[in-house]
Amino acid sequence: MIGMFSKDRSVIGIDVGASTLKLIQIRKQSERAVLETYGELSTAGYSGGEQGRAQLLMDEKVSAMIIDLKQEAGATSTKGIISIPLRYSFITVIEMPDMSDQELAESISFEARRYIPISLADVALDWWRIPEPDPEAAAKKKTASVLLAAIQKDVIEKYKRILTDSKIEPVGFEIEVFSAIRAIGSRIRTAYMIFDIGALSTKIAVVDHGIIRQVHHVDRASQAFSLAISQSLGIDFKRAEQMKKDVGITGRPEAAGVRHTITPLLDSIFDEADRLRSNYRRKSGVTVDRAILIGGGSLMPGLVDYAIEKLGIEVLLANPFNQVEYPAFLQPTLKTIAPSFCVSTGLALRALQQQK
Repeated sequence: MIGMFSKDRSVIGIDVGASTLKLIQIRKQSERAVLETYGELSTAGYSGGEQGRAQLLMDEKVSAMIIDLKQEAGATSTKGIISIPLRYSFITVIEMPDMSDQELAESISFEARRYIPISLADVALDWWRIPEPDPEAAAKKKTASVLLAAIQKDVIEKYKRILTDSKIEPVGFEIEVFSAIRAIGSRIRTAYMIFDIGALSTKIAVVDHGIIRQVHHVDRASQAFSLAISQSLGIDFKRAEQMKKDVGITGRPEAAGVRHTITPLLDSIFDEADRLRSNYRRKSGVTVDRAILIGGGSLMPGLVDYAIEKLGIEVLLANPFNQVEYPAFLQPTLKTIAPSFCVSTGLALRALQQQK
């Protein structure tokens, strides 16, 4: 962690994960985002559980974590934006008859009822027309592609209350996958996949021209890897978690047992991703030829090489710190933790964009 002087225009991005809380504070300086401080805190100390295990904490515990992490990181801004987990939201792309934006706005709520499984009165609904990048294809197309996103209103109130109880003024909230895309960078003009490997689940999204086209949730992730190692090798969870972090699925002899145990779980995740990728190619004619890994689980040694082997495409670890300025001496440290801070960085960048 680093601590620097905060300015009036500083903002905090807060990513509430299942096993850790991530926080980043940035400010705007000469139209650039400048890193002021960052930090990460395990939920284990607030649940009595073990590090690496997913914990669903009471709201007051989450607020206490934010207060403690702010103090530990030296974050001083009183304005913050928080992530909404994908499991509490709904995202899909629908096709509508081609019409004006005003006509779409009038029609979208009626059409959304067909896709959103709960009453529209209970959700905050937003939508965006997806532009067609090919002018010729756009001229021939008779429908409009629309991205729908919805969050339950009680979930929004829950996360606003968490911030307020942390003595932070809520300046917004956002579904975590949208924050991740912003942190990765909106200038990528080819189709790619995001793998957000958390403690409890893996979120997979297809992104094309900076816009979500498909999203999928898999209930297998970092905690499942450690539990499988523990059961297979007959060791406790703490030792299994450490082995996963130290040797992972590399080709080292001491990693053989871990690799043998974890790869079937990884294969099931990559199989899901292949189905998603094939489905998008069939619908759009666009080939997804790159994958970007984010989340704490993506830091497991050997994972990038294995993903390349299984997916047969370019695979990279995300570095959201490329979107901000920071002292050069921090580069080695930030590089080792960068994928974990994608969502929090994307949130803080959004908050800066909202400043006048």
